[in-house]
Amino acid sequence: MSDRLTDRQLQCLRLSTTMTDKDIARHLGISHHTVSLHVREAMRRLQASSRKAALRRLASHPLYGSDAIPTPPVPAPDQPAPDDLVDDKDRMIGTAVGSWLLPPPPARRGLRLGLIFVFAAVAALITVGIVNVVSGAVGALAPHAPPTAILTQD
Repeated sequence: MSDRLTDRQLQCLRLSTTMTDKDIARHLGISHHTVSLHVREAMRRLQASSRKAALRRLASHPLYGSDAIPTPPVPAPDQPAPDDLVDDKDRMIGTAVGSWLLPPPPARRGLRLGLIFVFAAVAALITVGIVNVVSGAVGALAPHAPPTAILTQD
């Protein structure tokens, strides 16, 4: 590795393990094009052909050490992880969102099916109405057509 990485290049490369360029850009308050530029330059300086290879080189480099790839914190054994569902008498088992536990969504199958049928019936009525208008217009224009325009079989 010829040049030392800047703090921003290092930050963008580390965040690229778990985030997209657009997510990193939102997180850092910069353009996603700038994030891509920082990551490409870091890959060039590390002489790596991919982000994964660059992160491997970064982890094995003595200048950056083993903290190159961030590891998620491990929850204490007596506390459940934030995404775990808790089976408590005080709380309902449901969907975990961050540290909030929400009750399961209500069953709405009947409502959804009813809405589907209503929309299908409305679409059918609109289609029938359009067909009737078009056929009425064609029927009204038929007597005014020149005799040679209508072919009949003898």
